Amino acid sequence: MTFRSLSPRLAVMALCFGLAAAPVVASAQAFVEFPGRSLYERFGVDAVDLFDLRGQLSRSTVIDVRPRLEYDILHIEGAHHVPLGAPDFEDQVRALEEQHGGPLVFYCNGRESYMSYRAAARANAAGLGPTQAYDAGVADWADRYPGLAILRGEPIEDPETQLITDEAFEARLLEADTFARRVRNDDNAVVLDVRGNEERDEISLFAGREMSAPLENIDTLNRILGQANRDGDALLIFDQNGQQVRWLQYHLEERGIENYHFLEGGLQQFYDEVMAR
Repeated sequence: MTFRSLSPRLAVMALCFGLAAAPVVASAQAFVEFPGRSLYERFGVDAVDLFDLRGQLSRSTVIDVRPRLEYDILHIEGAHHVPLGAPDFEDQVRALEEQHGGPLVFYCNGRESYMSYRAAARANAAGLGPTQAYDAGVADWADRYPGLAILRGEPIEDPETQLITDEAFEARLLEADTFARRVRNDDNAVVLDVRGNEERDEISLFAGREMSAPLENIDTLNRILGQANRDGDALLIFDQNGQQVRWLQYHLEERGIENYHFLEGGLQQFYDEVMAR
């Protein structure tokens, strides 16, 4: 049945219902793709999407709030680096605003990572801004605008050959039960927690076997990686939501480390699966 086959009154009612439902559908889709957006909007954090950021890139002060290792591997062209965990975070952002102006646009890995929202909220609380959170993440940016993404200090020219493929990344993922079984059965495996201090809790999922090596502490990380590689021990690595390990893979490959796997979806997915049982 089409609108033409309806009576005028019913056609108008159907059209109005469709228009009213559209925002609901769009809102639900945004919640699925960006689960933190509606939460932080209540605290005055405005989100900017991929295409809008491209349009305003030249007149924005873009700030990457991830650990240095992630920024050095891949970042948006022209982005400044101020890690969210820096003790003088607000002072560094204020200095950038004074030098370059606004708006201040913060980004991280996006989606399930809320660091960009938290950075914008902290800047707002410090009286800085206007601020925005680009919440689609750096990976989406590199996929859409590879020429405006900096990989190891150079613009991406050929994404197919320069970026680690989804298949190569997914081949290193272990689902929760397999990861836990590997931890139990391999006494020599090095279980590595690369979450930042602000993400870490007091719960030990793997009987205290995990070693802490936040990506912010590159010296500790490299020391553990080097020892495991020399000893021929497997590396079983997890982060908070499965996004940081994507960039850690570049670091592992560059160091010639081959025996490693990641916890699929990070601890967040692990928790969700356990709670769903």
